[in-house]
Amino acid sequence: MQALAATRNAESRSHRTQWITVIVYLLATAIAGTVVAQDDAAKPKPRKVSLKTKDGVELRAFYFPSDRGKEAVTVLLVHEWQGQASPYSKLVLALRDAGCAVLVPDYRGHGGSRDYVNQRGQDDQFNIATMNKRDIENIVSFDLEKAKAFLKEENDEERLNLNALVVIGIREGCILGAHWTQRDWSFPSVGSMKQGQDVKALVLISPRKQIKGIGIDPVISNPTIVNLPIMVVAGAAGPDASEARRLVKRVESYKTRIGRGEASGLEIKYMKTNLSGPSLVNEVSSVIPSIVKFIKENVEISDDTNEWIKRD
Repeated sequence: MQALAATRNAESRSHRTQWITVIVYLLATAIAGTVVAQDDAAKPKPRKVSLKTKDGVELRAFYFPSDRGKEAVTVLLVHEWQGQASPYSKLVLALRDAGCAVLVPDYRGHGGSRDYVNQRGQDDQFNIATMNKRDIENIVSFDLEKAKAFLKEENDEERLNLNALVVIGIREGCILGAHWTQRDWSFPSVGSMKQGQDVKALVLISPRKQIKGIGIDPVISNPTIVNLPIMVVAGAAGPDASEARRLVKRVESYKTRIGRGEASGLEIKYMKTNLSGPSLVNEVSSVIPSIVKFIKENVEISDDTNEWIKRD
């Protein structure tokens, strides 16, 4: 009987210990959750913005401001053809939490940017199936340029550093983003006025070779662009693997030539998966941290490097 009583007392103490452990865990979790909630509450709130291009197209975009002001690296994310901004919330939030200011536009014909006023003054909608090379050129010269104009306004309000701009492209967005980067670097400073040359790194996810007759090769043969830090991410068994390897080989060749035998500023991530595009970004856990790490390591802000510059 005494042995039985001792056993029951031991079990009772064990149960009490377990409950105390559970209660302590729950309290700690609640406190941590409150701290995180307070921290999130202190961050600037994401918002939807409307961008009107020079040719009159209303674009929907999502903006995730940073709490670091002039110390914020700026990111422009260019989604894939027949895609939109919404699948990239995990990536965008991770970049924001790392201190970046992020803008993700739905370019014309996609997501919330399908409507426009035609030449007859009537409301109309883009038809992706019939969009052509001219539309691709307009995305680069009007849509992405308007996205930069928005970021320029934020820069002059000291909410980000436009001189530390990173372009992330997904699938066909790699082509669009690369061509816009080349356009950005074609604008030299005029006196003390800075006009372009703001893109300081490229991230190419599941890259495609061409879209509507416009290819990526002319851009990656440009010494100025290929000299930028470039990250290529693809599923090793995915539909974009062969193009990613071809692209890497060309970039590596150009970088080696420019760097006199060293291909510096090139990071390659072949993931052990057949996933591509948004699925690759969202479902392979190492992709997002790798992108954040690449940006942190390759785009610095200091008095001597990528310093903040007022535009107007």
